[in-house]
Amino acid sequence: MRSVSVVVPVLNGAATIGDMLNALLHQSGAPQQFEIIVVDNGSTDSTCAIIEKFAVTMLHEPKRGPAAARNRGLRHASGEIIVHLDADTLPTRSWLREIVAPFADPDVILVGGKTVPFRPDTPAERYVARVGLYNAEFDAARPIFPFVASVNMATRRLAALAVGGFSEDMLTAEDMDFCYRLLRQFPSRIVYQSSAVLFHRNRSADTALCRQAWAYGEGAAQLYARYPDVLRWGAAQTMTVCRTLAARTARPPLLRIARSLGSTSDSEIEFARYHRMWTWWYWRGFYSYRRYGVNRLPGGETR
Repeated sequence: MRSVSVVVPVLNGAATIGDMLNALLHQSGAPQQFEIIVVDNGSTDSTCAIIEKFAVTMLHEPKRGPAAARNRGLRHASGEIIVHLDADTLPTRSWLREIVAPFADPDVILVGGKTVPFRPDTPAERYVARVGLYNAEFDAARPIFPFVASVNMATRRLAALAVGGFSEDMLTAEDMDFCYRLLRQFPSRIVYQSSAVLFHRNRSADTALCRQAWAYGEGAAQLYARYPDVLRWGAAQTMTVCRTLAARTARPPLLRIARSLGSTSDSEIEFARYHRMWTWWYWRGFYSYRRYGVNRLPGGETR
């Protein structure tokens, strides 16, 4: 079995990093040549103290952003296969074995696993779980810009290095950009490995969800600016956005009327409210970046 390096970027992940590392260190059928590299991205909580309790390599990357942190781990890694996951995830016992298994085929360059929402309790968590924000099976089959999210991704180290790793000027959508450049230089199909399951803790508060939507909108706008020959934006796209915003704005009050008539449920109204909220914040971030050309997320860092 090929050697494997697992790279985990983290910023103020004290609440989750311990559980994640414990799960990583107790994988079933893990490769014999297997290292874990945790890259701290400037944490101010007890993250580093927690990491030091585990038999892993801890690096520090002062440049903020998950792309810079992942690249720091990539450059330090010795494994033939680089596996990425986030500090707020919880891999299942066989996750690592399953996500590296497709690389037995020498033509495989990029693999994505199945990401499952972790016990959605709050309205924000229920929304992300239902909307399928991290649906690798769908994302890998997109006709334009197929990708797998770096929350649950594996790739060949030499190929990742050949394309320069992740774009460090991107705070979000850096995984989409990475996959595009990787597949452009090494034409192949993305392998979706449904048996490589990990759980992801989604944003639990409304404010965090709105910030995430804004940041994702900025990332999408950055992709349009980078690849205008592939991703075209014009009047037709703007009109589609306007129609979408109008429809999602109107839906919650219409559903409240329907509920008074007994023809819908509170859960449907909740989803419509959060769908409206996500959509508005996403497109605010998108148009903010198109106007100013910089990340302007209210309140500071995106992650």
